Amino acid sequence: MIMLVLLSSCTSGRWVVKDRQAIDRSDYEVLEQQKFLSVANSLSPDDPILRLNVKSHTTYKYTQKMLVQRSIQDYRLRPGFVALGLAGAAAAFYAANSGGGSGQSLTLNAVGALLAASGFLNLKPVGEPRPVGEERYLNPSGTVVETDTINIKEDESSPATVLVTYGERTVFEENLDQIPDGQLQIPLAQGFNDLQLTDRDPGSFDIRVSFQDSMYHYRYPVESILEPYARITTDLTELRNEPVVDPDNVLADLTRGSQIRVDTLVNDQWYRVWYGISQNYIQSKDAQLSWRSTNLSVDDRVVAVPRVPFGNIDVESNIPVLRDKTPNARALIITNENYLDPLAERQNTHRDGRLMAEYLVEALGYSAEHIHHLTDIQNPDEIYRQIDQMASEVNDSTELFMYIGGYGELQNDHELTLKNVTPVGEKSASDISLRSIFSRLAALPASKKIIAADVDFSSSIPRKLSESEQTKLLKDHASILTQRPGSVLLVGNQPGQPSYLYRSSGGEDKKHHIFPYFVARALQQQRTSISRINDLLQRNISYTARRLHDRPQQPLILGDRSLSFTAP
Repeated sequence: MIMLVLLSSCTSGRWVVKDRQAIDRSDYEVLEQQKFLSVANSLSPDDPILRLNVKSHTTYKYTQKMLVQRSIQDYRLRPGFVALGLAGAAAAFYAANSGGGSGQSLTLNAVGALLAASGFLNLKPVGEPRPVGEERYLNPSGTVVETDTINIKEDESSPATVLVTYGERTVFEENLDQIPDGQLQIPLAQGFNDLQLTDRDPGSFDIRVSFQDSMYHYRYPVESILEPYARITTDLTELRNEPVVDPDNVLADLTRGSQIRVDTLVNDQWYRVWYGISQNYIQSKDAQLSWRSTNLSVDDRVVAVPRVPFGNIDVESNIPVLRDKTPNARALIITNENYLDPLAERQNTHRDGRLMAEYLVEALGYSAEHIHHLTDIQNPDEIYRQIDQMASEVNDSTELFMYIGGYGELQNDHELTLKNVTPVGEKSASDISLRSIFSRLAALPASKKIIAADVDFSSSIPRKLSESEQTKLLKDHASILTQRPGSVLLVGNQPGQPSYLYRSSGGEDKKHHIFPYFVARALQQQRTSISRINDLLQRNISYTARRLHDRPQQPLILGDRSLSFTAP
């Protein structure tokens, strides 16, 4: 019982001063307020909207007051004081009740009671006071001035004027009576999409906002809201895995109208583009650059035509054997394909040359080592040296075949030339005179000379030149060769007509030009005489050109039509 009494405890609550100069935030006076705009986001092609938050720069005067808080304190009896009080009380009670007068007894009993109570009232605090979370402000003790910046979340009634300019052009303009929800939003995508920018470096644009008697000026690069896309402007352009013209690095062909996102403008010749999740390359001359936002609703599909390996086209396989091996046969194949600006690449020209070589070997018995294939000629001397070298290999019984493919040009109103292929950064050599080629061939001894030419002069032939005049021009150049027996020239088109690819917008694609395709088709059908080959060319080339391109392409034959690959 004594131990229970000694271990008993109690609690009591009290108010404690927490801060004698606390700031009462609910008791204030606004001394000054200034509203302004602040940029809230970064622009990007995915989010081409500039957001400006309305903020307030406000000065307040707050009242300082004494802040008190209520806490609870635990107490416990002091055993020593309790024992001492009880001992004193026992002594007083004993003295009061052991004799003496009644007045003295009453006094001693009272003293004993007080001594006993004092032992229990002298309590010891246990631990720290515990706050209960109850606070209150008391009397004011002073004032304090503070300045704060806050976001305005409600509608702002102050008017604002927005002007977006690109150079001297106004892209977007708006006058607002109020700013909803305290945020001014400036949409930029539509206005800049309408500009249809095509420059490699589109520069910057300016935004000016008038608000609360202040003018805000922001400048951003166009590429912060728009992305560059390349729209293919040629029938096909090669998608490559590196920025080098190489037949082994082509992944696919992109068709005209395809739009593909540009990652980097590598240099004047190449764009690095995104094809799926990989980065590849296209030649800049085959595409027009356009800047637009990511979310613009346009037909941005990419139509890719897979590369078709040689041998998968109908005339590239099932080649018949038309005669035995012919050791005394020689061939020169010239194909220029990889032209640079201002000429477009002449697609599939090298493949045309390979097709001719395949038929010479497989169908007509030529030895592969006797077929000389020159590609992308940069200087006429390359051809002249090869013809001079062949002069030591031929004799009066030799069969000589030549194929020429590329762009041509009429120079000085009377000279037909084959355009050379000049590498980037190098000075262009003179183009290759067809008259000089024909005269050198005419000087070679041979029993048969069969020349097939698929040269496109169309961009340089004046419109005033009639078809008969064009034919006469070609005859004048070839006469030194074709006027002699045993020589014939097959030409795929009139000089003023383009030499078309066997390709349609609907997807039909033979991967060759029309003329060499039907030369191969004639041999595939075992037509070995020049007259029968010419019959097939006359019936099919013009018809196919009109069917696929709605344009004429009329083949010509000059020289000895009696020749045959299989007749002596």
